[in-house]
Amino acid sequence: MSSPLFESMIENNMTLLADDPSEDSSMMLSEADIHASGEGHEDPKFRLDLNDKDVILEEVEDLMAYSRINKVKDLKLNQNEFGDAGMEVIARTQALSKLVVLSIGYNKISNRGAIALAESPYFTCLQELYIHRNSIGPEGIRALAESKTLSGLRFIYLNDNPLGPEGARALAESANWKNLNKIHFEGTKIGDEGITALCQSEFFNSVTLMSLARAGLTDKGAYALAECKSMPNLVTLDLCGNRMSEEALDAVRESPHCKKLRAVHVGW
Repeated sequence: MSSPLFESMIENNMTLLADDPSEDSSMMLSEADIHASGEGHEDPKFRLDLNDKDVILEEVEDLMAYSRINKVKDLKLNQNEFGDAGMEVIARTQALSKLVVLSIGYNKISNRGAIALAESPYFTCLQELYIHRNSIGPEGIRALAESKTLSGLRFIYLNDNPLGPEGARALAESANWKNLNKIHFEGTKIGDEGITALCQSEFFNSVTLMSLARAGLTDKGAYALAECKSMPNLVTLDLCGNRMSEEALDAVRESPHCKKLRAVHVGW
């Protein structure tokens, strides 16, 4: 059973999301207002932001048993370091079956935790996954990419996980993420071999934004991008922190295969 202090922290960090996207993305309400505004809705209406709150494994268990966790649409749990055991608790929580956004960066999650999430039957509504700054390698990313449950993902934030070329190949070979439109590979060390595999994939037609900052690319990777025919809808490309010549970058900017490309970010 959770402590009154922990329950109070949850309630104080619940935010009602605005229905009208033209409004502010959220508005802070009192506890009474939250109950009155959200409890009658069948779909989840709240963001719960518990970033950097020292949420340990036992508190993850309490959180997943919280009576109103099923009302959460956007769950932020970055920087709590509850590890794979906490991820396994989250993965088996049926009350999260309508969750749309899950952010679990900086939590010491390895392949084991990624596989638990991939094998969960409860995340079919998930559209955005932030899983940065963990220890997920090729085995974990392959499980995520092949998960039928996660086939609706539109945005994935993989920054600073040790994917390497093999992890990129696992993504390139998966047909499940055909709806992805934004993908971040910053600091994942996929290298030229990895980006070449992604450029040869048949499954990235919907991608409009790709970040490859600090991904270990050279001119070879740039030319692979320039010749890439599998990302015709790419609009924004981040290549900051890679070792590429101006000639290679110009080849990317002038690629006849990326006619919608409008922004190529470079520099250190």
